[in-house]
Amino acid sequence: MDIKNAITTPTNTHITDSVTVKTKSDMRHFLTQIRESVSPDMAVCQRDLESQVREWRSHNLFYQLHVFRSRTRDVDLELKQTWWRELFCRVVSFFYFWD
Repeated sequence: MDIKNAITTPTNTHITDSVTVKTKSDMRHFLTQIRESVSPDMAVCQRDLESQVREWRSHNLFYQLHVFRSRTRDVDLELKQTWWRELFCRVVSFFYFWD
């Protein structure tokens, strides 16, 4: 996937067609590429890499299960997450077995 699929702002990172990236290592690699190409004040640089990967995996899981497909094809990795959303992503990403 090309980093042109990512739109970065200080509060959010939007990745179009994020479901095409399946493995944790590919997600980490993609996010690292984005981090290297943008200003350090962007959300992708400010938020923990592993929490972004967990949220991405959660989106992919729901997409693979045909749940909320129109909303889970892309991912928005917002800088500020509520504690319950972080917990939810931790639990749900554990069940994503498409690595």
